[in-house]
Amino acid sequence: MLYGYPVDRNAGEAVEELPDKETEFVSAKTFLQTASTETGANLYDHLAELLDKILAERPQNVIDLFEDYSRKVKEQRFKPSTDHLEDIYVSPGAYELADRMLRALRPLPNKPPSTLDPDDLETSDMSKNNLLEMLFYLEQAGLGLPRHEMAYVMLSMRRLANTQPIASIKFWGKILGQHNNYLVVETELTEEEYTKRNSVEVDETVVIVEDFEEAQEVRGEDDKRPVLPPLPQSQYEEPKEPAIELSGVGLNKKTYFVCTGVGADWVELPDVIPKQIRVARQIYKSFSGDLDKGIYTYPEFPGTERNYLRAQIARISAGTRVAPLGYYTFGSEELGEGAEEEELEEEEPGGVNKTTYKINPRYDPPALKDLLDSSMSFWVHTEPYILPQGRTSWWNPGPEEDEAAEDEQLGEEEEEEDKKPVKYEAETGPALLTPLSEDASLETTNAWSPRTTSDVFDMYPLAMIRSNLWPGGYALCTLTKTFYNIYVGVGLKYMQSNFSPHPLPGPMQEYLLGPEILEVPDPSGKDEQDWKEAHAPKPEEVPVGEEEVEGEQEEVDEEEEEEDD
Repeated sequence: MLYGYPVDRNAGEAVEELPDKETEFVSAKTFLQTASTETGANLYDHLAELLDKILAERPQNVIDLFEDYSRKVKEQRFKPSTDHLEDIYVSPGAYELADRMLRALRPLPNKPPSTLDPDDLETSDMSKNNLLEMLFYLEQAGLGLPRHEMAYVMLSMRRLANTQPIASIKFWGKILGQHNNYLVVETELTEEEYTKRNSVEVDETVVIVEDFEEAQEVRGEDDKRPVLPPLPQSQYEEPKEPAIELSGVGLNKKTYFVCTGVGADWVELPDVIPKQIRVARQIYKSFSGDLDKGIYTYPEFPGTERNYLRAQIARISAGTRVAPLGYYTFGSEELGEGAEEEELEEEEPGGVNKTTYKINPRYDPPALKDLLDSSMSFWVHTEPYILPQGRTSWWNPGPEEDEAAEDEQLGEEEEEEDKKPVKYEAETGPALLTPLSEDASLETTNAWSPRTTSDVFDMYPLAMIRSNLWPGGYALCTLTKTFYNIYVGVGLKYMQSNFSPHPLPGPMQEYLLGPEILEVPDPSGKDEQDWKEAHAPKPEEVPVGEEEVEGEQEEVDEEEEEEDD
């Protein structure tokens, strides 16, 4: 080859050859992709990134800014190894969760100034709501919630206590639903708030029109339809509905707030009424996660899912809220030990079980073997028993005894027949702080199952009991003076057999049986004639003497008529 031209040795002359475009392109690209010995970058990738950035931003006078863009591309490529702000990929779910958590980290709003004495202000104590410490113990038992949920609940509880009139607050548990779950916190409002709520009176007047003609008069219409026999009236009289327990009393002593997850707003659940408790015991329905969804069951539930959720929380609390024996007491700190033990068995005036207790300052934790005893004698219930009536205290459905009213009605009662008043037998149940050994057991298992958290680390074991009647209810007790209650479940009670709904009532009879509505065959002509003859009036019988006088009188009358003619 001579100066790049191949030489034909046979001819002895240089022959010119055309360049190959593909070969030249590959050669040029290879040259541009040659990596630098200092930075490891190459010109080909740099130009590609530079043109991509320019085309994405499309600045004006790009020829004047070309060097600046080249420098920026190099700066973005060569970052220190410790800078990961843009190198780590954050998934959309994690980013959304972090955004929700940031809302709970914002500073608390300032409370409006209060006119009460600072010593009289009831403020919730958040120092006893260390949910991360609670989660530490629950994890040893294989329980608990995700750590980010527990952290959010603890932060949001602080915000909730600062924005609502709450005197005490604690985490209750989690109820699982089909679409959303419910995180539940249990609170007690201030006395001022309870007084404000109970002082509100609502009067509702409902006009019920039972007669059809009366309804037409109200509407101003004339009905020309044929008159039919009256519709049958039900003879069943519904019993009186028990009075609703006031806010801060009985089942409504605690107020519950729920949210559907991290970042969601807390929603206060309404007070529960006795009928909701009674119907909730007769149905078996899971939760959907929508508080405003209707409950379509038989018997008909009076309310939506928020009311059903409140009723189930009351039932679960009454069955699963427990404490070690001796942690709570009815006694007074000023009394001696003997007097304190006597007060445990006493009742309040009127034969009503005590409804309030407090922490025993001389509490000594039971031994681990006692807490794990299958008899469950060292655990007690801390929530009042719910009577079949749907209340924690008995409500007499009979007339109230009013001596003044009885004196005014003495005269009326003497005229009426003697009627014996109906006497209702008062419903009773176990008192507060009753041992779990008295709970009704199932056919094949006990109501509670105790176990220890670890048989290996026998130096630091924890006693845990699980409710078999309400799956998801747990209680955990440490070797110190600390214990926890939590519920994580679907909110339904265990059933030994398949659920059988109540049968529907039988259909009512449309009309009373009578000749007006009975169907009979049409009579023939002969039958009608026989019926008329049989029902025709009979002639009056006249005595014999009177018949002769009447005959003579008729003859005289006839003669007088002839003479006149």
